[in-house]
Amino acid sequence: MNFERLNINIGGLPSLGFQGADGVFDQVAALVGAPLPESYLKLIRTADGGHPEVGCFLIPGGNDGNLFEVDHFYAFSNSAAESILDALDKWRGIGDGTLPIGRDGGGNQIFLDMSTGGGVWIILHDENMLKIKIAESFEEFIHGLRLNPDFI
Repeated sequence: MNFERLNINIGGLPSLGFQGADGVFDQVAALVGAPLPESYLKLIRTADGGHPEVGCFLIPGGNDGNLFEVDHFYAFSNSAAESILDALDKWRGIGDGTLPIGRDGGGNQIFLDMSTGGGVWIILHDENMLKIKIAESFEEFIHGLRLNPDFI
């Protein structure tokens, strides 16, 4: 998977790959109740949190006029980005086996649902916490991210 194409940054500077102790991965997996997907860990090792410049996606049934965008991926060790542990604490009520991986600009959470095999979902907090599946896997989600056409 080509994570470099996402151009993940913090304040315009490239986000560094994971710099912490690997024990945090086990800690998060224990909190979620499932092992973390290797493809997700590869993202964190490449860029530990931050804003992807290539981060737009469609909700199934949506159209190009209604794109959502990843504002930030959560970080495991990078103190300059929002913490995965803080997100887990804040969003623990979205369900067992769920891992918030990021959010959009409006605060909607993007998460992996490990209880159903790792699909990627978004929870729309302004829509009564409506959960919508946006990809069958993390790999499919990353592959489908694209540039915001308003910024081209």
